[in-house]
Amino acid sequence: MSSPTPPRADSRLPRWTPEDLARAKRDLVERPDHVRDVVVVGAGITGAGVARDAAMRGLDTLLIDASDLAYGTSSRSSRLIHGGVRYLEQGEIGLVFEALRERTRLYTLAPHLVRRATFVFPSFAEDRLQPWKLSLGLSLYDLLGLYQSPRHRRLSPRRARELEPLLRGDGLRGAVAYEDAITDDARLTLATIQSARASGADVLTYEPVDSLARADGIHVVTLRDGTLIKSRAVVLATGPWTGSRLLGSAGDELLTLSKGVHLVVPASSVPVAAPVVIQVPGQRRILFAIPWGARTYLGTTDSAYEGDPGAAGVTEGDEEEVLALVRRVLPGATQTSQVLSAWSGVRPLVAGKRRGNTVELARTHRIVENDDGVLAIVGGKLTTYRAMAEDVVDRVVSVLARRGMETVTPARRCTTHQHPLIPTDEAPHPDADSEVGRALARRHGATAQVMLRAIDDAPALAEKLVDDLPYRWVEVQHAVDYEGVRHLDDLLRRRIPLALTDAQLGGGVMRRVATMLADARGGSQRDIDEEVERYCALTETETRRRPRP
Repeated sequence: MSSPTPPRADSRLPRWTPEDLARAKRDLVERPDHVRDVVVVGAGITGAGVARDAAMRGLDTLLIDASDLAYGTSSRSSRLIHGGVRYLEQGEIGLVFEALRERTRLYTLAPHLVRRATFVFPSFAEDRLQPWKLSLGLSLYDLLGLYQSPRHRRLSPRRARELEPLLRGDGLRGAVAYEDAITDDARLTLATIQSARASGADVLTYEPVDSLARADGIHVVTLRDGTLIKSRAVVLATGPWTGSRLLGSAGDELLTLSKGVHLVVPASSVPVAAPVVIQVPGQRRILFAIPWGARTYLGTTDSAYEGDPGAAGVTEGDEEEVLALVRRVLPGATQTSQVLSAWSGVRPLVAGKRRGNTVELARTHRIVENDDGVLAIVGGKLTTYRAMAEDVVDRVVSVLARRGMETVTPARRCTTHQHPLIPTDEAPHPDADSEVGRALARRHGATAQVMLRAIDDAPALAEKLVDDLPYRWVEVQHAVDYEGVRHLDDLLRRRIPLALTDAQLGGGVMRRVATMLADARGGSQRDIDEEVERYCALTETETRRRPRP
C-alpha cells in the first residue's frame, strides 16, 4: 500500500512517523545544553492538556512518557464527557459546575470526538434513588450547566420502556432522560497532543524517566538510558504512577487507586437504543450500558487497587459482577460467553480519610509541589482535563516569572478554550459526503480530508480491516504517518480499538499491520514476530483473551 499524500500546508497536521520519533530523540541527545521552559512527564490526557496549554503560551515545551500516549487511564475510562450526576450527592457542586462548563467547551473544541447523547436513568422499586429524587438532582444539574443543553425529562414507566424497550418492566417506577456526552478517550488525548505539536511542543514516547534533580536553579531530568534534559520547570502528570519515586516525600500517600472494568459485547446481545444508567443496589455507585456502533460496552466497577497500574486486568469475577448488575435492569442482557473483549483502568484519586472506599472519594484535582519545585497534578476527571491543565500552566508561568525568567511574562493567559483541537481549514474532498467520507469524519473530523486524498492515490486503502466494524486501512496508514505510532499495540489498541471491538481482537490483521510498521521504521521479520507476540501478551493481560489469527 502506498503512503497517504502529505497534507496541504494549511492543514497544520505535522507528520509523526516512527522516524520522526527517532529523530526527536536524536535532536535531544545532540543538544545537551538546551534548557527547556517546561518538561511535562506523562502523556495521558492531563499531560497532553498541559503540553498544549504551555506550547500555546509560547513556552519551550517537551512532553515525555515511559510508554505510548494515553497508555494508562486515558485509554481505559468509561469514555464519557459528563458533569457527574452522582457527585451532586457528595456535595461536589464546584466540580460538577466546572465539568459541565468544560463539557460545553469540548462540544466546540472537538465536535467529532465529543458527541451529545441522551442518557436514560431508570429507577426500580428496590433502588435507592427514586424518580422524584433523580429529577430533583437533575434540576440542579441543568442549573449548573447554565441551561446550555436540553433540560432533563421525567419519564413514566410506560414512556421509559418506549424509549428503552430492554428495561425490566417489573418494579419500574419511572426514569429520567438527560444530556451528557460520549468520547473516544484515546483519540481525544491524541488530538490534544497533535495540537500541542502543531504549537511547537516536542513529544517523546517510550522514554522512562529515571530521576529528577535540581542544580543552580535548573531541573535535570535523567532518562532511563542516561540522557539528560534541562528545564526551568517540571510538571508530573503521571496519573496512577504518581508517587515518591519522582516526587520524594511529597508523593507519599498522595493517591488512592481505584480499578474500573468495562466489558464489550455484540450490540445484538445488549441492543440499547441510548446509554442506560444503572444503579448499584446499596451503594452510591452507577454503571452504564452504552451503544458503540456494532458493539455495546458495559461498566464500570469501582474497587480499591494496589500494584502496577499497567498490569490491572479483568478477572472472571469482574465480568460476572458487571453482567449481574446489568441483567438486573436489562434482563435480556448477555452471558459471559458472549463477551468479546474488556478493559481495565486505574483511577488516580486524591487520597481521603476513607481510603478503603473509593466510591466516596471526590474526583477533584490537586497540584502538589515538592522541595525542589517539581509540580505534580493529581486526581481530576477526563472531562476537566483542559481546566486542570490551565491551573498547572498558570502555576508554571507564575513560578518562572517569580524566578525572573525572561522567556515568560505573567501577562500570558490561557487560550486553549478558544481554539479547536483539530484544524478545520482543510478544503472539502469531493467524496466527503460518501459513505467512506462520513465514516472517517466521525472519527477524525477535518483530518478525514487527508485520508480521502490518500484513497485517491491508493483505492485499496478504503477497504475495511474487519467486515462488521467501520475501521479502514487508510486509518492504519495514516496512524503510521501522522499519529506517533511505535508499537503494534499503539495502533490496534489506542489509535484503532480492534483489541476492544473485534471478535478476534485484531488477530486477523495484526501481522499485516506489524509488517507495515516494520517497513516504516526499517525492521526485519524478527521485529514483526516480536511485535505480534508483544501485542498478544499485552492484550491478554488487559482483556483476559488472546488475539487469534
